Amino acid sequence: MEHDRISLLPDCMLGSIVSLLPLKDAASTMVLSRRWRHIWSSLPLDLDLDIRSRHKGLLSDPLNDSRVISAILSSHGDGAAPIRRFHAGTRADCSTGDWMQILSQRRMDGSLVLKFADVGARPPLPIVLLASAGAALRHLDLEWCRVRGIIAPTGLAFPNLEKIRLSRMGIPERLLHAMIAACSALREMYLDSVYELRRFVPRSRTLTHLYIRPEVPLDEISFRDTPNLERLVFLFVDVWRLYPAVVTKPGLPSRVDLVLPPLDSPSFAIMPKRSISIVTTLYLTIKFSDGEELRKASDMLSLFPALQVLRILWFSSSSSEDEDIFGQWQPAADKIMCLNKHLKRVVFVEYRGTKGEMELARFLMAGAKVLTSMQILYSGNWSDKRISTQKDMICTGGKASSEAQVNFEKFSHTIHGNLRNVRCHVHQLCLV
Repeated sequence: MEHDRISLLPDCMLGSIVSLLPLKDAASTMVLSRRWRHIWSSLPLDLDLDIRSRHKGLLSDPLNDSRVISAILSSHGDGAAPIRRFHAGTRADCSTGDWMQILSQRRMDGSLVLKFADVGARPPLPIVLLASAGAALRHLDLEWCRVRGIIAPTGLAFPNLEKIRLSRMGIPERLLHAMIAACSALREMYLDSVYELRRFVPRSRTLTHLYIRPEVPLDEISFRDTPNLERLVFLFVDVWRLYPAVVTKPGLPSRVDLVLPPLDSPSFAIMPKRSISIVTTLYLTIKFSDGEELRKASDMLSLFPALQVLRILWFSSSSSEDEDIFGQWQPAADKIMCLNKHLKRVVFVEYRGTKGEMELARFLMAGAKVLTSMQILYSGNWSDKRISTQKDMICTGGKASSEAQVNFEKFSHTIHGNLRNVRCHVHQLCLV
């Protein structure tokens, strides 16, 4: 029998070897011998249980997720080794609370991601879990759950938490504000359909980026106590209701983004609307179906006089190539204030070179007097000849700005991930 030389290695080297193994194989090393029994359980735990885990055989049945998670946490030592990453996308069941209880007794050194399937009621997430994980937590992502429990504000401390994402969940306003105030390093926060939130008055000296998609209309919102906020993004928010009645300019960052639903959405009426001076970046989702839709897009631009960046997202598979269907839709560009003074950048996302897209691109190129960049993120494989032809057609109406440049780049889900996320939000809205 060949001598076991690997077991003669020091613990630090064995730990390095085990840390490179997939989770299932790493846990299996505990049964090799007494020498190996404590190696895996003494290592920081990196747990990522999602759809990829099922493909790898780690989770074979969604109905048994709780049993598997409990077994992993229970077998991983006595709690001395920290959890560096705990990511779980799963369905809640009657045993979910069991592994949450185990998790609340462990030390978190990195990120906590809990995304429950939107099947049935939102499972309760004990506040003690967040309180116990807070000391070294850097990233918190919660979806389809409800935070419950009573804890004194002094019992919350998140000195290293830099990013929070709360999606389709419930949390009392008072507790949410206490969490934010307890984060001394918070930089980014995403609030996506927090269904109990009607009043949002955060206090944070470190918060720089904030994304809000409300579930219900906000009755009060203030940024007076976020002095370093650099960017605010409203997703599908009726900004005309918010400003200036609910939110006022004091405390607002210099950059305010607005993501609108598709122009033909039945719940979205464009006129009559008044101009909003706080929006600097606008996301428009267009099907490019006819000239009437392009006219609505130009009307929308006239409502944002301080607009500096325009991102246009293509949304359809039925764009028309009929010349007559677009007709004479163009308004007088000099009556749209942002084209005269502020609009410097235009981005077309997943550009396909349809008649409607070229019409709008040509209008903006000929009308935006301070434009410096028009970025075309095209979809598919384009030849150099096609790119050159498209560029010429966009510029046939001339350039209002001598500094305007047209740049073509292939759309990449990896490089342009943030834009892809916006499109996903739009798709979800349309499905609803």
